[in-house]
Amino acid sequence: MAPQLRPASASDIERLVAIENRVFQSDRISRRSFRQLIERETAETVVAELGGGIAGYCMVLFRKGSGVARLYSIAVDPDRSGSGLGRALLQAAEAAAYEHGRLLLRLEVREENARAIRLYEQSGYRRIGVEPGYYEDGAAAIRMEKLLRGSAPIVTGVPYYQQTADFTCGPCCLMMARGFYDPGFTADAVTEIRLWREATTVFMMSGPGGCEPFGLAVSAHEGGLSAEIVVSVHGALFLQSVRSEEKRRVMELAQVDFRRRAEEYGIPVEYRAFELDDIRAALAAGKLAIVLVSGFVMFGKKVPHWVLAIGDDGEHIVIHDPWVEDDQRETAADAASIPIPYDIFSQMAQFGRPALRSAVILGKRTET
Repeated sequence: MAPQLRPASASDIERLVAIENRVFQSDRISRRSFRQLIERETAETVVAELGGGIAGYCMVLFRKGSGVARLYSIAVDPDRSGSGLGRALLQAAEAAAYEHGRLLLRLEVREENARAIRLYEQSGYRRIGVEPGYYEDGAAAIRMEKLLRGSAPIVTGVPYYQQTADFTCGPCCLMMARGFYDPGFTADAVTEIRLWREATTVFMMSGPGGCEPFGLAVSAHEGGLSAEIVVSVHGALFLQSVRSEEKRRVMELAQVDFRRRAEEYGIPVEYRAFELDDIRAALAAGKLAIVLVSGFVMFGKKVPHWVLAIGDDGEHIVIHDPWVEDDQRETAADAASIPIPYDIFSQMAQFGRPALRSAVILGKRTET
């Protein structure tokens, strides 16, 4: 008998919780979380009805503005084990991701779950990494993905690093770039904060401080990389929402220092709004780009945010985003190697009014 697949509703929650408790010993989705996820616009839960009752479900999460979906959970009632329901639910998850225009579906699976791993590999998933201590009981997770569109998976040698503070996106992008060009470089939280101290504007709105392009470029140069700056505005940046005259004064002085040092180092600067073709050309030349974006598109917050452009597949700019939305149940798999459609990337790669567009192009410096 073929299962009937349909979207989950609030009336299914009790049965979903019962399946969850039978299938998983830890890392269970709570009743409250089921309700929130079923109602969320960026999640889709599909249930499988068999023999008059719900026998399993799958849940897919969608990061806004990206080409990636994540299989957050999939479970089949143990009484229906071996019925092919798991494969049917996996196909339903892929269909949901495809219908949302996603390029990739990613997932995590317990390292010792040979049966599930075999199903995923038979269904075309490839291993992309291992996360030690991923589950509550300390078990490791294997990360896997499947290409739903196109002909070639996204492969990158650029390491991923998740920011550990709200204001260190720029330094984390810088560390990822340094890790790519210098395999001996080690990224850690101490270096993250040191680089932030080197590149910060000291004050950013009411927060502890963010980084601007000249500071990032100077820090990149001092770390052994080549750097080029493209910025659409002359003068001090990020002052629109700063009401304190003292904060404005300190920010302006910090940025004057960055500009002087960039000039001393001979860092090229172009005062214009960069175009998509600028980023594509840099990537084609083997370079990386730290790009200023608005956080609103990806995680609903109107804040300036830096991401690292690492690839171009002909339709998407691929980025590492150092920010992981923990409260949205994201993991590093949701934030690393994200394909962003060209049109969405162009829309998000600006901040404020008037729109500020800026990028720091990084490469391996060759001494002359």
